[in-house]
Amino acid sequence: MDEENERISPERVMEMLGIKKTQYYARLNKLGIKPARKNGKAYLTNDQLEQLRDYKEPSQNALATVDTESELIIGSQDSAEQITDNEQDDLLRSAAELRAQQMSLSDLVKIHLAAKMKFEDLPEDLKEQVQSVNRAANPDIKKSAASIASQMLDRYRQK
Repeated sequence: MDEENERISPERVMEMLGIKKTQYYARLNKLGIKPARKNGKAYLTNDQLEQLRDYKEPSQNALATVDTESELIIGSQDSAEQITDNEQDDLLRSAAELRAQQMSLSDLVKIHLAAKMKFEDLPEDLKEQVQSVNRAANPDIKKSAASIASQMLDRYRQK
């Protein structure tokens, strides 16, 4: 088969394997496959397609080995009884830290987005809210000066 017939577009590969773009790129990364490029377009060879086709996603039910002094293997509910209290506390703490990180990530992204936003990026109702606060916090200096002058003159005249 010549080189021209061996090129397969990423879209065709995803269609053939019944996977989405994220799965496609995850498999490429896991297998260390670098698509070739020609005229700015990526493509895979038949060999690379076969590697992707043969790739099996790790099963969620697969056994996981934990490197501890006891070389504990976790894979079923029965093995949960073999976990010591300290190991359980460590696992729960690690899980809690991971969850806290996941929960705070969206807030961190929001903080960074907000820091980069300009007044023009705000929706109209929020622009009005900002303008209203600015008017209250920073009154027009001319009106303030005129008001101060009037009050001073009134006090002077009352003496």
